[in-house]
Amino acid sequence: MRPRPSARRFPPPAAAAYTALPAAALLAALLAVPAPSAAASGDVVNSHWIGLGYNQNPQPPTGTTWNSADWDRMVSRTDWIEPGLVRVNLNLPWFWTGDDSGGTYDFTSDAYLNAEKVIRHYVDEGVPVVSGLFGVGTLTYTAPNTAAIQATVVKHLQDDGAAPTYWAGINEPNVDNGVKSYSYADWQTATTNLVAAFGAAGVDPGRTAVSGADTAEAGVSAYLGDLGHQTAPACRSSCDSSLVWKAAGLSTFTTRVFAADGGDSAVTFQTSPDGVTWRDLTVAAPTPVPTVTGKNGGGMWEYTYTASGITNAKYLRLSVASSPYEHSVGSMDLTGTGTAVSDPLDDLTRTQTALDTGTWSSGVDWWLRSARSGLVSASDAHFYSQELYGAAPDYVEPVLAEAVSQIRAAAPGAPVLLSETGMKALEDADGNKDYDFALDTVQPLRMADLAVQEARAGVDGAAAWCLDGYPAGWCGMWGRGDDDPGTVSAHSTALRPWFYTWSLMSRGLPGGSVVHAPAEPAGVRVLAAQLPTGGWTFVLVNRTGTAQSVRLTEPTGTIALAKYVYSSGSRPATDADGFPVPVGTLTADFTGGHNLTVGGDSVAVFTTSP
Repeated sequence: MRPRPSARRFPPPAAAAYTALPAAALLAALLAVPAPSAAASGDVVNSHWIGLGYNQNPQPPTGTTWNSADWDRMVSRTDWIEPGLVRVNLNLPWFWTGDDSGGTYDFTSDAYLNAEKVIRHYVDEGVPVVSGLFGVGTLTYTAPNTAAIQATVVKHLQDDGAAPTYWAGINEPNVDNGVKSYSYADWQTATTNLVAAFGAAGVDPGRTAVSGADTAEAGVSAYLGDLGHQTAPACRSSCDSSLVWKAAGLSTFTTRVFAADGGDSAVTFQTSPDGVTWRDLTVAAPTPVPTVTGKNGGGMWEYTYTASGITNAKYLRLSVASSPYEHSVGSMDLTGTGTAVSDPLDDLTRTQTALDTGTWSSGVDWWLRSARSGLVSASDAHFYSQELYGAAPDYVEPVLAEAVSQIRAAAPGAPVLLSETGMKALEDADGNKDYDFALDTVQPLRMADLAVQEARAGVDGAAAWCLDGYPAGWCGMWGRGDDDPGTVSAHSTALRPWFYTWSLMSRGLPGGSVVHAPAEPAGVRVLAAQLPTGGWTFVLVNRTGTAQSVRLTEPTGTIALAKYVYSSGSRPATDADGFPVPVGTLTADFTGGHNLTVGGDSVAVFTTSP
């Protein structure tokens, strides 16, 4: 196979040394470089950028094995994308049948060989691959044999030169889909078994490491990115709950409480001078604000309670009376005499648990707990924007920035990956997802907007869902042919609009880039990246209807840039294959700053790469 294209076009320092390494070692080399200091360079993002990529169904669109036409189409398009990472999951029946006590492996089936061929293709090109199983079927998730089966297939992939960089175990183990329902303790047991099984099977951890928890994380939006919120259960009988904070000379507080009701009155506050005698504190009822939670049929309401002028108090208690609604606390900030306490509720260390008389859950998010577990070498989760459910597009960055900061604190130096990302698809009454939005001309703006916010938030890599569709879904950057003759337009292999922006950003933001988060006008997302070559890429996503000008101050000196533009509703400039081509060039001196312009409802990418 030829060298990875991005290694040719955007070589990191000492490129010859890096390109000879397997993907896991290449990632380790990139991650070993200390992250830039935001304090030393104002808008530099604290990340080790790996890149943008996608999820791929490794089975061919036609027939039982890859024919040359389908394979060549896939390779030519993905070579142009130059992904920073790819996720290729396996289904258990492709290579194994049996039960908890044992079974039979078949590494000669067409389905298995198709998957191995796709993974090997990326391994040969130096692209990091995240893999795992979509499910365990009738197997017991926590059974040792389930871990042994996974270790066996990973060892076989390694022996065949198709070693995935990361193995994430089971897809979205925190999601109850009516077939499976696992607890975090189940994940911990299953992953402990997996680590042991890797060792017993002789899996080389330098080529394939365990990652996780591969959880669905759309719900963090309800808590503004706080992965450690404390939750009181919904109940219709007596189950009052309370949390207590201590601050000598308590005078003010602000707290965010989330409830599954827009007319909630179950939350009350009390103060105490000694933790023994309590008195009610009158706090004005706030106006509830609807939030997006990842629930298809509804959402939580955010209540921000504030109080000042509190006297003769050393303790503050937040109580929730019996209620049929779930309540969660997102954060508590309070002040006292010479004291300020900011409690993000990512643990209970700032909360007086000895005075907690209720039934609040002290558990925290799986994503955060798995990062703290010591079992995984990368923090891997799934995050989908709620824009199609009516959320403001710009909620993504603050939500993820808070979540990523907690993950980095829990596991310094470990990659933070979004192995699935995109737009959360609307569902009908039967739970069927509607991916029609993948065909429309606004999707390129949505996906570029999402990618910019995720990079600014500090993630190291993000893989879009999905490359070229999955059965019963039209989610990809192109369809899988005429498998449904009644919907030829949806299933056409022609490139869809969002290929333009996602592929261009993946190609223009290679691994090893230093990501910057410049100041942004309202409604505009801005990203700057210094490439491993020393060149630059600037991405401007304008969600307003009028042209916007942005001043970029990151580079110095004169820079020659190619300009690419996508405008919603207009046909972008492409070559005969449908790949983006520049609409012009710009040569400008950025010393002291230079203004770049982006049209209304448009994406503009300026890059030193041709």
